[in-house]
Amino acid sequence: MDEIGLFEAIYSQRQFTRYKPDAVPREVLDKMIDAATKAPNGGNTQPWEFIVLTERKIVTQVGELYRDAWLGAMGAEPAPDESSIYRAARYLAHHMPEVPAMILVCADHMLGSGPYTPGEPIERGRYASSIWLAVQNLFLAARALGLGTRLTTAFLRREADLKELLGIPEHVEPMALIPVGYPQGNFGPTTRRPAAAVTSYNQYGNR
Repeated sequence: MDEIGLFEAIYSQRQFTRYKPDAVPREVLDKMIDAATKAPNGGNTQPWEFIVLTERKIVTQVGELYRDAWLGAMGAEPAPDESSIYRAARYLAHHMPEVPAMILVCADHMLGSGPYTPGEPIERGRYASSIWLAVQNLFLAARALGLGTRLTTAFLRREADLKELLGIPEHVEPMALIPVGYPQGNFGPTTRRPAAAVTSYNQYGNR
């Protein structure tokens, strides 16, 4: 598949809740991760860890944890006035065990700039400024390669179960679970507020 330009990727990028069942080749996933590792990060400490899930049994188990966490928080049945946004998220929750692949993005507190003593509680979110830059790189690489993604965090309600299932040590903080697959549906154009409506120069509100 021919890759697209950066600004085309940015202007047509969107999140997906529906994926085709086609497997995602490992070399494509590796290319996405490689792009993620090129992200700017604090002190070049590169505190990220990526756990790529492709085995059907593991994807299903993690997907079930996510489904149960999401439905447990939002309710098993939709409210009569549930918005289209929540309907889409509910669809993903039900079908998360079926997605082709997942990437769990984590922060390794042993690699960060601050000292960490094994056995002590981690300072959650300490390395978010580095991790989210890597995630955006990963999303843009996925878009360039024709893949759909979505940022999810509902799994954190079952974080202990997830860490036990995947053998994640105490110093590694799961931060985002990203389904990956060839999307059902189209990429952008997206609907966003115009930049001029959210930009001030020199003082707040100075448009």
